[in-house]
Amino acid sequence: MFEALFKYSRADYARSELVFSGDWPVWMPYVLAIAAIIGITTLLYYRRGNARWYQLAAIGSLQLGMVALVVWVLLQPTLATDRLREGENTIALVLDSSASMSYGAPESRFQNALQSLSGALQDDAPNLSVRHYELGTSARSVESFVASAPTAEGTSVATSLTGILEEARFSPLAAVVLSSDGADTSGGISSDEMAEIAAFGVPVHTIGVGREVIPEDIELADVTIPDKALPGSTVSARVTVLHDAPASTNVKVYDGDELLQLIPLELASEAGTTTAWIDVELAEAGPHQLNFSVDAVSGESEFRNNTRSTLVNVANQEYRILYFEGEPRWEYKFMRRAVGGDEDISLATLLRVSPNKFYRQGIANPEQLQDGFPASRDELFAYDALIIGSVEAASLSGEQQEIIRDFVSERGGSLLMLAGPNGLGNGGWGQSLIADVLPARLPPTSIDSFHRKKAGVSLTSQGVSNQMLRFDSDTDLNNQAWRELPEIADYQLTGNLKPAAVTLLNAETDVGQIPLLIGQPFGNGNAYILATGGTWRWQMSLPVEDQKHETFWRQLLRALVATAPENVSLVADGGSDSGTIALRAEFRDEAFRPVDDIGVTTIASHENGESFSVLMQPGDEPGVFSGEIEPTISGTWFFEAVAERNGEPVAVSRSSILHDSGQSEFYGFRKNPGLLQRLSEATGGRYFETDDLSALPDLLRYSSSGITETEYRSVWDAPIVFLLLLMLKAGEWLLRRRWSSI
Repeated sequence: MFEALFKYSRADYARSELVFSGDWPVWMPYVLAIAAIIGITTLLYYRRGNARWYQLAAIGSLQLGMVALVVWVLLQPTLATDRLREGENTIALVLDSSASMSYGAPESRFQNALQSLSGALQDDAPNLSVRHYELGTSARSVESFVASAPTAEGTSVATSLTGILEEARFSPLAAVVLSSDGADTSGGISSDEMAEIAAFGVPVHTIGVGREVIPEDIELADVTIPDKALPGSTVSARVTVLHDAPASTNVKVYDGDELLQLIPLELASEAGTTTAWIDVELAEAGPHQLNFSVDAVSGESEFRNNTRSTLVNVANQEYRILYFEGEPRWEYKFMRRAVGGDEDISLATLLRVSPNKFYRQGIANPEQLQDGFPASRDELFAYDALIIGSVEAASLSGEQQEIIRDFVSERGGSLLMLAGPNGLGNGGWGQSLIADVLPARLPPTSIDSFHRKKAGVSLTSQGVSNQMLRFDSDTDLNNQAWRELPEIADYQLTGNLKPAAVTLLNAETDVGQIPLLIGQPFGNGNAYILATGGTWRWQMSLPVEDQKHETFWRQLLRALVATAPENVSLVADGGSDSGTIALRAEFRDEAFRPVDDIGVTTIASHENGESFSVLMQPGDEPGVFSGEIEPTISGTWFFEAVAERNGEPVAVSRSSILHDSGQSEFYGFRKNPGLLQRLSEATGGRYFETDDLSALPDLLRYSSSGITETEYRSVWDAPIVFLLLLMLKAGEWLLRRRWSSI
């Protein structure tokens, strides 16, 4: 209807500028307008005695409108439209050839994408040069799409488009047409990448293929698990399953060929994600390849997104903890008993028995801690965690307190502060040099914050999912176990928590709930407060065979040391979502000061025996060296970074990673129209579905990019103009007949 009245479509008017092509002097329309106003006003003035003012105003308005419309027609209004010049422009057709495009039956996404691009240009389109590109981790120019196939092992829309636009920077590229499912294995398009693409000024029109909802498919979207653990540890894996319909499945965990866990999982009726926590026990030291899988649902045809593999390195070393206690007490005695049988943790204790005398236990040699609490970085940094009990801050020098602060922030060790009559706020730690390390603003010494009253203990919402507080893998049974524990013997007020602090346990006191176990990250390490010295009542009140007290302390101390870095470390990062593996080696001395007067070479070895070496380059940070490899095959890769000085080896660090190339395409492969829409909007293009491409040829014909010429089309002869003239004259005639006196 619009085009029938106005001669052209709405889109034609939207993309055009209205100009006047009549060969009239500029002043002529104004003279005609003034003359018309004077003439019509004069005629109506002489008829003022025969009509009322509003009647004269109505007739005059219609006459002025008709005169204005006639003048407008005489000026010859014309649409000026920029369109591509014949034979001098190029269109880039981009076909997503990543492996996810092979999904679909009876026609795959790839086939739908091919069909959509073949219809992008019509026979009446301008004579355009067409360039063909396949999109994967980067763009590849091809003669045509005849031999194209969905085989690319990854998708990076930003990298591919930037490459295409860079290649055409000095040629008249009118537009880019991309047909894709929008699934991007590189993490999507960042704001900086989007701005870079838009800066080329070339519109990118996108065509979305595939389905956003696939009810017959479930996907093991993510597995989150610590990448290292201690021997005999139980680690918690967070498993996330993506689904579009209700279903029942099983989650299985294998260590190599050994089935460790089989957990039934009910997927909710509404579409979305379902998360489950699975406990995995790792007994032996060494790398463990854990394979997670979910059983397929009815009608599922793509099984490659039902499995994920990860590598957990179980360290074969002894971790060292220093426990400094200010007075003999039950908590000290029972903690030592609880962790005494743990072969992976060496607990050295320093018990003050008089102002200048200490009782040492768990020491490796007579010289260890012989002068009391460590007075140097080298001595304290040899430990992985530090526990401070009921002892005043004033018992340590300012230099020793600064070393504790550096121990957490620089060395990356963990600090655990215990409650006691002389501990926490009572001991002046809130005003010490390590006050900012602690997760709470401790009360001043003027307030006695320590209370010898019994209290129950309960898990917080954050504590429920924390592995170090697990007595049972079942959440309900674990909560019940904590509720049934005997009351602790005492508790201490911690003051206000800091913004980064997390409460893991609460004490149920006669004044309500108060934080009992809290923690926060600080620098490279972590700091915790256990606001009681009375967990020993669990051991005294529970049956002899009940191991909850031992389990609590073993898991807590293992959690303290698990995050502590070694002074020499090697990290490999890449895995299934990247075509490369990035290596980062860090070398520090015993006091954790950077060592950079060395050369570093990393030997990369595949599980099948293939190996080669990589020369590491110094990084921006002292003591840090980096490198990168492009693995040729999937599987477990082992790395050994060797530091040499003057040709002699001085330090070695090892790491390993499971690299599974080519699998990332089958995760997150549902159509992502949001990415394609944002891309089109940012570049001045338009997003299309495959069933409605009718407007695409016109958008290409009138693209503002490339070499253009102006097309002029008259609109003065549009049917609406003559219809308006008729309506104005007919309206005047009807009013004159009604008001016969005029």
